[in-house]
Amino acid sequence: MMRGWKWAIGTISTLLIIAIVILITPIQLEILAAKSFAKDDVLLLDPGHGGVDGGAESSAGVCEKNINLNIALKIRQMAEVDGWTVVMTREEDVGLYSKKDRQSIRSLKTEDLLARKKIIEEVRPLVAVSIHLNSFKQDPGVRGAQTFYPGSGDENIQEQSKLLAEAIQANLIEGLSDGTNRKALAKRDVLLFKNPVVPIVIVECGFLSNREEAALLNQDDYQRKIAECIYRGIMEYTGKEGKPPLQIIDNRG
Repeated sequence: MMRGWKWAIGTISTLLIIAIVILITPIQLEILAAKSFAKDDVLLLDPGHGGVDGGAESSAGVCEKNINLNIALKIRQMAEVDGWTVVMTREEDVGLYSKKDRQSIRSLKTEDLLARKKIIEEVRPLVAVSIHLNSFKQDPGVRGAQTFYPGSGDENIQEQSKLLAEAIQANLIEGLSDGTNRKALAKRDVLLFKNPVVPIVIVECGFLSNREEAALLNQDDYQRKIAECIYRGIMEYTGKEGKPPLQIIDNRG
């Protein structure tokens, strides 16, 4: 009888372990893995939007969510070569929400952003970089990449976020050579920036509302160039070695 009970308990325990493993998502596995490394080894990349939330869209139908992901994946590739542990909030075309049947798009977006913020707070990486694209249909001539950092919260994290944003912005200006000289700016009305626990920035990589820039943003080579600029800024801020070579290209004409 005792053997039977031991067998039953062992079987139940095994099934529970299997069930727990099945319920753990790939992102949760990344979080668990990241927590086993020193904070200085962890980089978090957040490709904006995904799933039912496509983000901005160009007049030609180019969708922001896909370009955000492509750029983030390229940064991850470079970072992993240099020994970073990279956590991504998404690795495919998905949104970070539980159920979409009975919710509005607005509520889904809020749930998605809160989930991304939670991942950042759980992982506590050395830095967090959120990748987005801009749009300003009122003036299709507006173009250029711009980096934003929190305008409120812990003063030290604000200052470190500003330094990170300025390093990335400087490399975007130099590397893309698109004739724009935007400065890194503070923002307060961003959910990801509410009470940040680590240095964090949002990089708006260009304007999909600008026809010429939208065409560039849809090109793999240009996405790689943006990724190199962002990554070089990260490396300069952190003082780590292994910066990729920066090839200057002229996109003004």
